Amino acid sequence: MSLAFRIKWKEFLVIFLIYGIWSVAVFLFLVQLQGFDKTVDQFEGGINLYVSFTHTIIKGTVVFYVLIYHFAIPAIMDRRWGKVSVQVIAFFTVLTIYEYYWTFFVHRSDRESAGNLSPDSFFITTTILNIASTVISYFVAVAICSNVIRRIKEQLEREKLKAELAAIKYQINPHFLFNSLSLIYTKTYKSNPEASQAVHLLSEIMSYALEDWGEQGIVPLALEAEQIKKVIQMNQIRFNNNIKISYSEDIQLKDAKIPTLTLVTLVENAFKHGELHDAKNQVSIEIMARNSKINFLISNKKRNGPKELSKGIGVNNVQQRLNLMYGSTHTFTIKEDENYYITEIVINI
Repeated sequence: MSLAFRIKWKEFLVIFLIYGIWSVAVFLFLVQLQGFDKTVDQFEGGINLYVSFTHTIIKGTVVFYVLIYHFAIPAIMDRRWGKVSVQVIAFFTVLTIYEYYWTFFVHRSDRESAGNLSPDSFFITTTILNIASTVISYFVAVAICSNVIRRIKEQLEREKLKAELAAIKYQINPHFLFNSLSLIYTKTYKSNPEASQAVHLLSEIMSYALEDWGEQGIVPLALEAEQIKKVIQMNQIRFNNNIKISYSEDIQLKDAKIPTLTLVTLVENAFKHGELHDAKNQVSIEIMARNSKINFLISNKKRNGPKELSKGIGVNNVQQRLNLMYGSTHTFTIKEDENYYITEIVINI
């Protein structure tokens, strides 16, 4: 993230309140330790006391907000340590220049009135405070990220449970279903090999969909791609091998993973709503996984005439699962006009 960011006002106000209470507590501690007059004198008294105190709270709030929410958290969540380190150094450089100008030229009427504080002492003190602020911000960010990851896991569990309940609501007992499909496959193997093959593909796809893929429900990208090819093959059988499909894959990352049925859902959506018989406007499916990135692109021309009813649950579910799983490290883009529908997923691993 760059410094051109939108402020999260709730988090900013929380830091402001905490830092404000901390600053008041420190001031009262100093008063208790060395007396009111001496403490006030350190701030030069009068209006300077309020200006300096207000400046300290606002500056501290901004510093901790930026360090936590725009440096530490992105670095922890997205593993962008190198880029963030450069940004932190640049941030503290600008901050130190500002502090130097404020201390020796703005807050003090002249440099002599700065008391015993020399530029060397200023830079040493500022460096120590900057390091301390960075360390504190990092541990706060770790706590925030741990809480976010915990909530994401809980949300994924809830989504998985909802999906399982929905499957139970609409499915027949799987064992009965697979036994029935096996029977149909056996009976039609010789008399109608094409229909038999369709039953076999359906059985394999349903087995894949009902498999327990662990807590987060992620599978190897190559396995998801295999199911897409089965869906394509089934639809070719359904439409007498007359549908126009362009499919390509380049999966070089063998450990690339994807939430189960994410891509299959989008492919089925294209078959449901797309024009499948136009050779000039084929349904195009592209899967690529290389250079630490997964790209998935599917485009189709919209079908003319009556449309199948759809509540958009499939696409919304895909978006939600990707958001929970990958957060800011992915993009999900839908481009649509009167004639075409294009969906693209980019995931940075």
